[in-house]
Amino acid sequence: MKKFAPLLLLLLAGCQAWLTPPSSPRSLAPPFGEFREFQRDLSIRLDQGGRVDYRVRLSLTPERSRIVLTDAEERPVLTFEHGPGRTEISRTPALPAALSADALIADIQLALWPEPRLRAPLRPPWRLQRDGDTLRLYDGQTLEARVSFQEGERRAKPIPVYNARYHYLMLLLPVDGSVPSPSAPAPG
Repeated sequence: MKKFAPLLLLLLAGCQAWLTPPSSPRSLAPPFGEFREFQRDLSIRLDQGGRVDYRVRLSLTPERSRIVLTDAEERPVLTFEHGPGRTEISRTPALPAALSADALIADIQLALWPEPRLRAPLRPPWRLQRDGDTLRLYDGQTLEARVSFQEGERRAKPIPVYNARYHYLMLLLPVDGSVPSPSAPAPG
């Protein structure tokens, strides 16, 4: 039986890799560039009609970014750490297999990062386009993601992000009583 344990672990790891979507081809943004620490509630409406809810905690410095999604019991389901020479994304089985971990991180960045930081890693055919309070990310002519900011104080409003590649709608919602998040990227 001991001989089969490593084989079983390898088989299970392969199944997990097979069930999760492939990595998103888009680049992640560099660190936020300022000291910030805040949280948002996160609700994801999946294409198949399901919904998952998390709390997203962000700890940002000029050189490092840490983003953690937790479930209702405050257990991490997704962790992103980015610093000099290191980028690491880890997910647990509690994150639905249909969700791409790096696409979720990129969508959170699209909604909350300053626009110059979002543009920094983009290389053709990738491009950002701003139309009033809507920010769109394209891969050539194909829409990848769209953020629609609402009128008024953006730190106190929901921020919807539609991911066209993985077909989900993500809502970043203010947390009652928390320190406000940074202002969403201003129209450029």
